[in-house]
Amino acid sequence: MSTLIKSFNVNMDLLKKITIPIIFCSLEPRLIKLIDECKYQKLSLNLELSKTLLKKEIHNRTQFVTDEVMEIVNSKHGPIFLIDYEMLFDPRYQIDVIKLFCELSRKTQIIVKWCGTFEDNHLIFATPDYSDYHSYNINNYQIICVN
Repeated sequence: MSTLIKSFNVNMDLLKKITIPIIFCSLEPRLIKLIDECKYQKLSLNLELSKTLLKKEIHNRTQFVTDEVMEIVNSKHGPIFLIDYEMLFDPRYQIDVIKLFCELSRKTQIIVKWCGTFEDNHLIFATPDYSDYHSYNINNYQIICVN
């Protein structure tokens, strides 16, 4: 279901017409320029989500995370360039982060700066030594992965 492409194959047409998330495993200056030219808004999700969750009761926060992320993204106008979203990997939230990106892309165009590594068709966050470790087989998702 996923598509793996090399960074030199990314162009303005792709960025303007996508209907599924594009996950960038690395960002070179040419790609950053293309993203800017396509008017993607940078969204630092950690900051906005943490402000929203602080307004909730501590024992209830985990049940609101996905809804709050959806609300934050939906409140923006235009395509979103998602950065700084590491708190989504918190094991208390039990979120399939890639699936969440796919759900977000149903309402708006989403591109993501991956905050981990890419190996053997897997997007990896952290290492197995950490409780927030996740490994996602890209073939299980309808995404475009740029390596």
